[in-house]
Amino acid sequence: MFEAGYSTAENGTGFGLAIVEQIVDAHEWTVRVTESDSGGTRFEIKGVKTS
Repeated sequence: MFEAGYSTAENGTGFGLAIVEQIVDAHEWTVRVTESDSGGTRFEIKGVKTS
């Protein structure tokens, strides 16, 4: 799902989550995909430090 070009939308480019993964990697964070409590998709990004 984080691969460049992956999309389930007919007109999708598949770049969105690939960009997210590049940002996460650049900051040495982690990203995890799970199911939300309401049944949708949940993206958890960990390791973010706030000032």
